[in-house]
Amino acid sequence: MLLEINDLGIAYGKAEPVVRHVSFTLDQGEILAIVGESGSGKTTVIRAIQHVLPGGGHIAEGTMIFEGEDTRKQSAEKHRSLDGKDVSMIFQDSGAMMNPIRPIGVQFREYLALHGMTDEKEAHQRMVDMLSMVRLPDPEQILKSYTFELSGGMRQRDEPTSALDVTTQAAIVKEMMEVRKKMNTAIIIVTHNMGVAAYMADRIMVMRQGRVVEYGKAEDVIYHPKEDYTKMLLAAVPVLGGETA
Repeated sequence: MLLEINDLGIAYGKAEPVVRHVSFTLDQGEILAIVGESGSGKTTVIRAIQHVLPGGGHIAEGTMIFEGEDTRKQSAEKHRSLDGKDVSMIFQDSGAMMNPIRPIGVQFREYLALHGMTDEKEAHQRMVDMLSMVRLPDPEQILKSYTFELSGGMRQRDEPTSALDVTTQAAIVKEMMEVRKKMNTAIIIVTHNMGVAAYMADRIMVMRQGRVVEYGKAEDVIYHPKEDYTKMLLAAVPVLGGETA
């Protein structure tokens, strides 16, 4: 098993945990969708996995086992070595995560160097290959560009389903599925959109107010939901004709 989360609790400061009793597993090549409204704890869980909780946030209880090791027992140096190489998080406002006054290629190159790729020619080819993998046109030009020069859809190759029209969203989700197929990558996608979760995920975890209210195989959650909250999310998925599913 690639990742095992057991009874995870997350707190800020000395207060009681705001997220509690989160448990799930993720194997190589699997996709887990974490679904819920804003403030349900979805992003907090993802930040905890990478040990990048803000503002005094910390893991108060539970275990996180990544590739057989309890990450709570690992050093900060070990966490840094994994982040960006073995485990990556793409934030919702992806354009704001990069320096707007430095070319994309320069920042991309620094990231590769940080993870040991020091050969200039090899690094450049890796950058071009990765941009091509998500079907961005003219990778060479993109590497010379600044973030504000890219369209919203181009930036959203990083955060695939936020603030996009449905046509662009569908294309990018398809690209993510192809990347998973080619590289056997495990993905956790955080979304409000149950339709996206139903299309992409092998498993779905529904969160509300810091708790997991439903978790299971995607087909079970979609076709046999147990909780009223899950049923409400499913009822909000639009279908052709303006009706809801």
